[in-house]
Amino acid sequence: MDRINTSLISRVTVASRRKWLSLLLDTGNEKVAATYKKYDQLHKANVEAVNTGNAATMPKSGAIGPVKPITTEELSAMSNVEIAAYLKGYTEEDIGMPVLEGRGLADTLAECVAANPQRFTDNLFPFQKVRNLYQSSLLQGCLNAWRNKKDFNWAALLEFIRQILSSEQFWAEQYNDGFNYRNWVFSTIVDLIAEGTKDDTHAFDEKLLPLAEDILLVLVEKAEPNMFTPIDSSLDALSSDRGRVFSAMVDYALRFARTNESEYTDCRWPYAIRADFTKRLDRSVEPSLEFSYTLGFYLSYLRYLDKEWVHLNINHIFQQRDEDHWQAAFSGYLLHPSVREEFYLLLKAHGHYRKALNTRFDDPEVLNGLVRHICTGWIEDSETLDDKASLIYQLIHSGDPNLLAGVVYFFSRRADNPSDKVKVKVMPAWRALFQVLSENMTVGAYQEVSCPLLGWLGLVDTINTEVLGWVKGSIEDLDKVPGYGMVLSRFIKALRKHAAKTPEMVGEIYLKIPQRIMSDLQVEADDIKETVRILYNEGHKDIADEICNRFGSAGVNFLRTVYEEYRR
Repeated sequence: MDRINTSLISRVTVASRRKWLSLLLDTGNEKVAATYKKYDQLHKANVEAVNTGNAATMPKSGAIGPVKPITTEELSAMSNVEIAAYLKGYTEEDIGMPVLEGRGLADTLAECVAANPQRFTDNLFPFQKVRNLYQSSLLQGCLNAWRNKKDFNWAALLEFIRQILSSEQFWAEQYNDGFNYRNWVFSTIVDLIAEGTKDDTHAFDEKLLPLAEDILLVLVEKAEPNMFTPIDSSLDALSSDRGRVFSAMVDYALRFARTNESEYTDCRWPYAIRADFTKRLDRSVEPSLEFSYTLGFYLSYLRYLDKEWVHLNINHIFQQRDEDHWQAAFSGYLLHPSVREEFYLLLKAHGHYRKALNTRFDDPEVLNGLVRHICTGWIEDSETLDDKASLIYQLIHSGDPNLLAGVVYFFSRRADNPSDKVKVKVMPAWRALFQVLSENMTVGAYQEVSCPLLGWLGLVDTINTEVLGWVKGSIEDLDKVPGYGMVLSRFIKALRKHAAKTPEMVGEIYLKIPQRIMSDLQVEADDIKETVRILYNEGHKDIADEICNRFGSAGVNFLRTVYEEYRR
């Protein structure tokens, strides 16, 4: 072993290494015996220093944290049997925080496994009886290795996992203080199966799928419920124990379907998983909201697995009579990035979108998802603004500033490169929104919707008298909107685009910009100067002069050079 630098070894580390070396003395290894002797001498010196109060030999105080009693090199040099024996016999002295006992060693074990997972999966039997803390670290090491594209014996690992889960002691152990290491083992197993099935280019052998299925069916029965509620985020739903198991079951079912595409065409998922999900549609059997959320979030995947099952159970997936479960399922559905016309029309026909418009969702991302779905339906001509019963009409005339802000955001995101389908909807949407907002223009929440509409100027081909009226109606209160700088920037760039085509209207808009915000336009100086030059060149000298003078009166002088340029 390497020469020991005594000045760098803390009292706790010395005691810990002396302890684990003592466990190996029976091996008769001369190097172990010699190294133990060194650490024993250091330990005695530290004890003497404590007794005499010799500050020069006492370890410096520092942050309390997990003790790493052994290096990865030292641990890796042992056999699996020796490592397991060391893990079983290891205790820490003078740690001060019992809850951290073994954590440093567990981290070292995970590092060793991640570096060379195959040598561990070659013989996992010795680790069946170690603490759950160390089992979770071993599994985490395998997970890290797999994510780094390192291979190992999946058959041995899955069998090791099955043996753990079949142990009564594993489920009976109580964790009244500190961390519940059983949950660590549980969640890492789930992550391993998910990682081993989600990517066909890096997945474990399909012959092992039945074993993985057996494990998942045990996990889904054992997963502890948590306190997830409809107001929690998607991260809360999918990261809980139950949420992770359900997600892993979907990943597994998709992997099964892809490997059996030639055999199964309509119902692609494994019978046992299908039966389990069907059973849980009865919320008295599966009361967790995570299941409802999972169904909504993975609806398109479930449709791929079994279209008939989804259509047949659509109102069991989204149970309108159970508000909490309906909100969880529909929230998950709205947060999925894709909008499928098939689902949109199906859920619309069953009244789910109309219910959503009258539901208070606490997650703003869910509200944005609802708006995105309905606006997409309108763009794809599944809705019409002329029909008062349509979802788009109900959305815009809801009077809810949060929903209206979502409509503005939906179109603003497409301002840089709008499709023809989007551009044809802008004027009708702006007209309808302005009509609703003009009735509440003095209310702050509605001003925060109206002013960002100025960013839509880049979405229209031409400024006409109607657009001019909308802009004038919003611009006065622009600075009352938090973070209005981005809207202002887009607005100024759009005015430059329109200046050559409708210079007089652009000039009229500039004269309506409040002088109090002109100092905020320094960043847009180049666009403004170019716009004013266009006005001069198009023969609108009086308007251009007035714009220059208004900026000057506000103490903003970057237009002086342009003004002087056209005095010549």
